[in-house]
Amino acid sequence: MYTERFIHAADTREAVGGKAANLIKLTKWGMPVPDGFVIGRDSFLHFVEVNELDLQSENIQNEITQASIPEEVLTELTSAFLELREKYTALAVRSSSGAEDLEQASFAGQYETYLNVRTVEEFLSRVKGCWASCFENRVQQYTETIEEQVDTLNMGVVVQGLIHSDVSGVIFSQDPVTSNTDHILINASYGLGEAVVSGIVTPDTFVVKRDGRKIEKIIGSKELKIIAGATGTEEMETTKLERDAYCLNDAMISQLVELTLKVERHYQHPVDLEFGIQDQQVYLLQARPITTVTKAAQSIPEARKGFILERKDEDEFWFLMDSRFPDPISPLFASIVTQPFYQGMAKASGELKEPMGFTQMKVHNGYYYGKQIQFEMDPEQLFMENEKLMEDLYPELTNGMYDIVYDHLMPIYRHLDEETSKPFTPAKAKRGLEELAVFFEEVYYWHFIIVLPHASLNIKLEKLFQRLLGSEPAHDLYQSLTGIMNKSLESDRLLWQLSMKVRKEPQLLHAIMNSDEGNVSKALSTFGKGKDFLDRVGKFVKEYGYRCLKAHDFMGETWIENHEHVLEIIKNLIENGHDFDKEFESAVTARIRIHQNFLTAIEDPIEREVFEKCYQMTLDAAVITDDHHFYIDAMFDAKARLYLLQVGELLIQLGVLDDAEDIWFLYKDEIISILDAPGSLMDTVKERKRQYDLQGKIKTPAFFGKPTEEEQSFVEMVFGSLEENKENTANTIKGISASAGVCEGKVKVISGMHEASTFKKGDILVCKSTTPVWTSFFQDARAIIADTGGMLSHSAIIAREYRIPAVLGTKIGTERLKDGDHVIVDGNTGTVTIIEA
Repeated sequence: MYTERFIHAADTREAVGGKAANLIKLTKWGMPVPDGFVIGRDSFLHFVEVNELDLQSENIQNEITQASIPEEVLTELTSAFLELREKYTALAVRSSSGAEDLEQASFAGQYETYLNVRTVEEFLSRVKGCWASCFENRVQQYTETIEEQVDTLNMGVVVQGLIHSDVSGVIFSQDPVTSNTDHILINASYGLGEAVVSGIVTPDTFVVKRDGRKIEKIIGSKELKIIAGATGTEEMETTKLERDAYCLNDAMISQLVELTLKVERHYQHPVDLEFGIQDQQVYLLQARPITTVTKAAQSIPEARKGFILERKDEDEFWFLMDSRFPDPISPLFASIVTQPFYQGMAKASGELKEPMGFTQMKVHNGYYYGKQIQFEMDPEQLFMENEKLMEDLYPELTNGMYDIVYDHLMPIYRHLDEETSKPFTPAKAKRGLEELAVFFEEVYYWHFIIVLPHASLNIKLEKLFQRLLGSEPAHDLYQSLTGIMNKSLESDRLLWQLSMKVRKEPQLLHAIMNSDEGNVSKALSTFGKGKDFLDRVGKFVKEYGYRCLKAHDFMGETWIENHEHVLEIIKNLIENGHDFDKEFESAVTARIRIHQNFLTAIEDPIEREVFEKCYQMTLDAAVITDDHHFYIDAMFDAKARLYLLQVGELLIQLGVLDDAEDIWFLYKDEIISILDAPGSLMDTVKERKRQYDLQGKIKTPAFFGKPTEEEQSFVEMVFGSLEENKENTANTIKGISASAGVCEGKVKVISGMHEASTFKKGDILVCKSTTPVWTSFFQDARAIIADTGGMLSHSAIIAREYRIPAVLGTKIGTERLKDGDHVIVDGNTGTVTIIEA
């Protein structure tokens, strides 16, 4: 027999393939599996024999699709198809390899799936398509990584009734990101499951304890759904109502958890399930071992123990550093930067006699956690020595910063530029990876030599303000430190000047304003003035373009790589009519007025002089926040990125990767090892990308362990609140009052500069945090609501420069607020009121 119904078929992988074997098992266990049959190995082998096909032929795929199915096989296939079609309006046809869903490799997504198959002709064509897919290049590459040979992959085909899913998704019976055995993870969205499996939508995520108690719900954007059309499948946009609602209710989640545990008990190991729900009935569409959880649960490699948070660490107080690193970080950034970062901090803190010590850092769930380490010295003695050191540094903080930049950092950057431009070999790449770690420690040593005294000076001014004026530092104090040109504002002004030039040139204006996003350069390159303008943009980018779109990582593209980012900002400046000089002049006027009010309010001339001296030092140092970011946090990361991309190109040549950008998903020790013995890591990258996406959706703990009152007080002073404000209600969100003013409007939630085109003038910006490359957002935003940040964060400083209200450190703004929500932002009290959700 060439076909066998699930209920009668043998569940042997060799005869029917992995996917079919699992569906047969589920059917015989009484699980809710759509009825179907399997086309076994014998059908394929007979087909090959009759058509005298050479499986080693370079054109084998085409030969399979063109060959005729033998009459005896054809008759049986047609009969089985028509019998099943009487029960279902359409069928699904999926390949099922003998190597598929193995415990050492899932082969997930490596073979073909055809949905909404309705006719005999289409069915027979799809069967041959499944057979041919065994010989796809991507499958052959994948088999090589697990030491399987193509000619041993016994190809079966699964034919099932198609479930017209209202909702579908995947379930992991053990959290694949955290390896937490007590958590079940569900991803779900509307329509057929291909949208979730292929990753073309952002699904809802549910993390559920095994007892069914929900511990986390994260709504996805669920941009579209795949449905069965008249022929094949169709993509359809979801409605706003569907996007704003969770696609699964509590009762359905409980039912899915119960079914998952039942399946896991039969398999006796963690499972990965695909499901569909039609008319409130749950169907299982696939089951496989969770191949990655086993790997994740293994002990951490020795090379990564220095920066990966271990189970034993969780007994100590480690706090989430989301005010500095709000997004998940890539494996490569974690493995190159983490230890040098805090080692550089420790060295600088030691030299400056920092009373609070330094922060050790480790990674959990892709996020940075910190633990405060204090020096083993008498605290009083440390404080006295620190205070004396700081007093000597305060008058020359800005000059000192620039001396460090030009004397110590620029030579490193020039060296990196030179090395990036030279040919790469495995030996050079390995040497460069080790050298980068050394450079990062040195760069971050100087980083903290700059920023620690600056932070200390700000605290000194705040305390002086409170003593002399009798109140907590208000917005006016921080507003009195604006209107000073820094690298961010300098960059903004030059971009504005470029936009002014475009406004005066009709040909430039027409080319830029009528070009689609990403095609502005192409339009300008077709005429003389356009080429001249591109040259001017190129000169700007050469000096100001070393900044990644994603802060504190190597992943975000830089302006120097793609000038379109700058051209889009210029286009936005033209559209919004922003006048930089007018706005800056207003900020300067406001600063002078506020400062004069302070002096008038201090009656004692001696005290006034003390305040004035401290204020002028702080004002002079106000550029440090943005300028150190420009020269260190942004520039060094960008130059390191460009160097590492060349290592990525080398890995492509060696057959390790197929995209240089995939290098971010490898650890440093993996790259060094693979350079010695090249082999494909494409499957590792694919899995890491999926984990990275999940990390961005799952809410990681605010802290581990139990802090003392002193520890909690210090962390909240420096890094912001550990948890959301307890005064929050269903309609209010409390945060830090970072920039004064009150406004009302609709919110737009933004995750990065790649979403700049969706942000419109007058929107209220809701984000995790901001970086200096978010220029166009600040010019257009009516107000800012951020999950992280404090009074001296970049978000606060730039909000005050642009004189728009800002409520920061909400912890939950991006979670609670959705696009279009109508809110009032009160920057005076740090309150967001939701008028209409």
